[in-house]
Order: sequence, then structure tokens, then C-alpha cells
Amino acid sequence: MKNNIIWIASYPKSGNTMIRSFLAAYFFTKDGVLNDFLPLKNIANYNAFKNYRYIKKFPDLNFFKKNPSLISEYWQINQKIINNKTDKEVVFFKTHNARIKYNSKYFTNQNLTRCFIYIVRDPRSVVLSSKIHYGFKNNDEAVKVLLSDKWLSYASEKPKLLPEFILSWKTNFLSWQNFYAKNKNNGIIIRFEDLVIDPEKFFTILIKFLANHLNFSINKNKLSNSIKSIYFDRLKSMENKIGFVEKSKKSNHFFRKGQLNEWENSLEDELKRKIIINFKKEMTYLKYI
Repeated sequence: MKNNIIWIASYPKSGNTMIRSFLAAYFFTKDGVLNDFLPLKNIANYNAFKNYRYIKKFPDLNFFKKNPSLISEYWQINQKIINNKTDKEVVFFKTHNARIKYNSKYFTNQNLTRCFIYIVRDPRSVVLSSKIHYGFKNNDEAVKVLLSDKWLSYASEKPKLLPEFILSWKTNFLSWQNFYAKNKNNGIIIRFEDLVIDPEKFFTILIKFLANHLNFSINKNKLSNSIKSIYFDRLKSMENKIGFVEKSKKSNHFFRKGQLNEWENSLEDELKRKIIINFKKEMTYLKYI
């Protein structure tokens, strides 16, 4: 069985777009310089409705609006079709889907996946970004979603997207960590904070990981340009000039601040404690506390 799919997976607002921008610069530009966001189209949302177009008698969006959990019936069927149809060595996909089993069906497996990159971010920072992106009324509501294992994104018309099983920050992380534990050679978990603090070191680790799975020689000049291309201020400046299609209608910008530890002065103490109580083991493992 062919396994051409590479996942860039994360909980929402954890740095997925930064990873995709870097990969788009390295793999889909001539010299590693990202002058606009067009190369990111080469790393599409897996839950885009058009990605399921080859499935015969696939239900319409209205069906999934009423029955969002039934998308799980088509996860692996669709991935098998994509693997068999593609003439590319690999296909990159973004996903916020937890790598869970639902109705006896996993989101994906090692036979369908070449490898995966999972980017994780301090949940206290995720709360502040998700509040603005999704238009939550306050931090308390954003934390409730962060803790909820019932969070499924809904099918949408503009753009045409299918539901995702996002679930809680903890469950999302653990689902991919467990997949990693069973397939250590085929996965890598990277902290958003490390990419921001030491981009040269950790993006180099990332490209070396991919080189082992795609069998290519690393172009150091292109790597350097790709890292410079995705500095936050550069991406924000590009968005201000030309816009960014993934920006939520509920926020003014997609690339908001890109700060580390903004939560220290912006998140209520009660909510900080609530997050740590619920995620203490995982946050300790990731060295967030």
C-alpha cells in the first residue's frame, strides 16, 4: 500500500501555519524566499470538501452539518484513494483532527501516513489566540473549549470545509503523541516556543527529519532563506499588504502578535490554575511548568 501523506498536525492556534509557511518556502519556491502566500496552497486543509471528491456517492455538506461525526466513516477511505491517485512522491496536508479512533475507525494509520509533524503550544497561549480567532466572548469561554472533549468543528460553506474532531488540547496532543510512541521513526513533535526562540536549530531538526523520509539533500542556502521568510514580522507585514485567506471573519488579523508568554499578564489567575489542574501531566512533560 502506498503511503504518500505527510501530516502537519496541531491543535488550532498552535503554530501550524508557521510550519506550513516554512515548508512552502523550502519545497515550493525556487530559492526559499516566500514573497506571498500562494505556495501555501500546496499544503491544503485535509478537511476541505474538494479533497473528498473522488469518493463515489459522497454526501453533501448539508449531510455533515446534521451528522458531523459521520465524517469518520470516510477518513481512511479517502486517504487510500489519495495515496493511490497521486503522482507526487508525497502529499502534504494540514489537520487539526485528533488522531483518534471513532466508531472503530482511526483518523489515519501508519500504512497511509509517510510521516507526521505535530506542533504543540502552551495551552495558556492558545487560549488568548483562539479567543480572538474564533470570537469567543471572553477568556473563560475559550478555556471551556480548550478543556472540552466534545469540540467538533462544523461543516462550513465558505470555505467548503468538513467537520474535524478537534477535542481538547490534552486529547489532541495525546492522540498524536500515542501515534508517535508507536511509530517514533515516522513522527516528530515540536514545541512552538522552540521554533520562536531558536528557529535555526529547530527548523534544521525539522528539515533533517523530512530529508530522512523523502531522501533529499538539504540545500543550506534555501534552508536559511526559508527560515528568514517565516519570521513573524515578515508574515504579518505580508498579511497587511496582501491579506491572508485563512483569517477569521471574527478577527482583524491572522498573524496577531506571535509573542511568548503573553498569558502571564493577560489571563486571569483562576483560569491559569484551571488549565494547570487539567493539563498538569502533559504540561510538565512538555516543560511548560
